[in-house]
Amino acid sequence: MKTHLLPFFIAFLSFWTLPAQNLDLVHVITQENISGNARFEAMSGAFGALGGNLSAIHINPAASAVFNANQFGLSTSTQSTTNNTSYFGTSTPTENRNSGLNQIGGVLILKNNNTDVAWKKIAFGFNTQMQSSYNNTIQISGTNSDNGLDTYFLDYAAGKDGSVFGLNDGETVRGVYQFFGESAGYGFEYQQAFLGYQGYIFDYLEEEGLFVSNAIYSSVQHNHKIQTSGDKWDMAFTISGQYNDWLFLGANMNISGIEYRQISSTTESGYDADSPIREIYFQNDLYTYGGGVSLQFGAIATPNKNIRLGASYKSPTWYSLKDEFSQFLETKSNDADGNSFNDVLDLTNTVNVYEDYTIKTPSELRGSLAYIFGTRGLISFDYTLKNYQNTHIGPNDNDVFIALNGQIDQNWTSTSSYRIGGEYRQGGVSLRAGYHLEESPYSNLSILGDRSGYSFGIGFNFKSSVINFSVLNSEQRRSHQLYDTGLVDRASNDIGLQQFTVSWNFEF
Repeated sequence: MKTHLLPFFIAFLSFWTLPAQNLDLVHVITQENISGNARFEAMSGAFGALGGNLSAIHINPAASAVFNANQFGLSTSTQSTTNNTSYFGTSTPTENRNSGLNQIGGVLILKNNNTDVAWKKIAFGFNTQMQSSYNNTIQISGTNSDNGLDTYFLDYAAGKDGSVFGLNDGETVRGVYQFFGESAGYGFEYQQAFLGYQGYIFDYLEEEGLFVSNAIYSSVQHNHKIQTSGDKWDMAFTISGQYNDWLFLGANMNISGIEYRQISSTTESGYDADSPIREIYFQNDLYTYGGGVSLQFGAIATPNKNIRLGASYKSPTWYSLKDEFSQFLETKSNDADGNSFNDVLDLTNTVNVYEDYTIKTPSELRGSLAYIFGTRGLISFDYTLKNYQNTHIGPNDNDVFIALNGQIDQNWTSTSSYRIGGEYRQGGVSLRAGYHLEESPYSNLSILGDRSGYSFGIGFNFKSSVINFSVLNSEQRRSHQLYDTGLVDRASNDIGLQQFTVSWNFEF
């Protein structure tokens, strides 16, 4: 099929593009929420100097050595996400809710009763928890006077020979679309231009060598929906020990698994009366999956009975990922005689499967300080430093990834995050509260703002078991760019997250 075009495509192999590999996806991989068991969340995750908590293992491996007895715990949570988007003056609210298992883990303590030995105990543990939930639906609606979907397809068609986008005898849309993808390895640009032509969004004037839009408008109505699903889980395998009475040391091997799906769709209407195009529906389905690994080291020191100091280092996480991508396009149009047409290009079963690629996330340094008020309570503070410019996507010999790494250098920066939490105990009841602030990795805060919020909770201690409850709230503003080219207008979104978690822990 179209074998006469193969030399033409080979000449353009170095210009392939891939819709999934952009800064938005890289940010999805690198960002993590404050997530864990209820006690951890109730204090906004300020546990770096405290330990003695299964979720604290993920921020300081020495946490497992602070336990005095074997422990097992699990948590379930309900997450509610609200979005309020603004697009050319039109506000659209949405709300999403999901629930499920959030955390499960345990620690085994081996004590040394020989008082003459410096190492007092060794701890082995694991904890797995959901670091990010992607279940969300965002609705963006409004009237755009600048760009329409035709600009997206025309941008990809620019500079190409329009004669290759027609169908020869015996050829099908599905077959040629697949040919474009397979012939050049990554023929995304040609696939998009081909869709625009076959969907009658634009015509090609061969004698002039011009592409002409069939969408005539002074403004168009956009209804854009972004549906995401999936999650990212981290499993920490830890070994730690207590040295004398004042030092706890630990190390983790962390294994991460990610599954992310994004279905974005745009319905466009509101064209001028003389426009051949009357309505466009365009859908993209991206599925990203893979795993990663990282190492982590930490220490907790207790110079006296009231003060605890914590420090930890987490290496970059090295992810190996794969993307799958499919599309759907439907256009409604009229010809010069007033006849109506409905062109459907259903390519949802023609999946573009791309080669594996890697993402290296930034390393993390954390310093922590806590003050213990005897048996009455505590207050704890964590500070974390990350340099997001150290994020890297590969392989290194790919022009697209080279350009993307250049965008990371230009647009991302070093960040700090702050967590403070407190706990007050009275009898078998514990009251907790916390506050957190995480700076945006973007130097331009209009793209993604800082994330901040508060938390609170309560716990009931039944000696051998504990039940904890927490509520964590956070807010963040970000903007969504509809497409990477052509229709590049942005919608702002005020995001509110509320998570309710219940945990049960028991000693054995």
